[in-house]
Amino acid sequence: YTVSHVFGFVEELVVADDPEFEWSDNFNQARASHETRQTLMYLLDAKVRRRMCKKVLEMGGNAVLGYYQNFDMEGDSGLVARTYGTCVLIEKKEIVDIASSDQGMIKAAASGDDDHDERALVSKNTPRQDMARST
Repeated sequence: YTVSHVFGFVEELVVADDPEFEWSDNFNQARASHETRQTLMYLLDAKVRRRMCKKVLEMGGNAVLGYYQNFDMEGDSGLVARTYGTCVLIEKKEIVDIASSDQGMIKAAASGDDDHDERALVSKNTPRQDMARST
């Protein structure tokens, strides 16, 4: 695979209310609040990735290099999920099979094609060896 085009920086941001911001002193409620925050972070993770994917596809890319994601707890603003990276287009590169072309040369040499074999020998020799051969 090879990077055929770099579109540039791409970012996304999602904000949601923090369920633990209005925390009370009831310990039974604290556990439920913590589980609610964990579920919310899980949902924010999926939402910010989906939005990032849509943005990358709209730009014409199919991959993000240097993908980074983090969560911030910003008090009264709530939970913030941020993600960013570099939007690129990656394409599959065709591999030239050198082994099959080498086998074609070997078959030609084995079939008795002396001209082909002689050219291969001459091209491998140094100029002095070529001069000695011609005398």
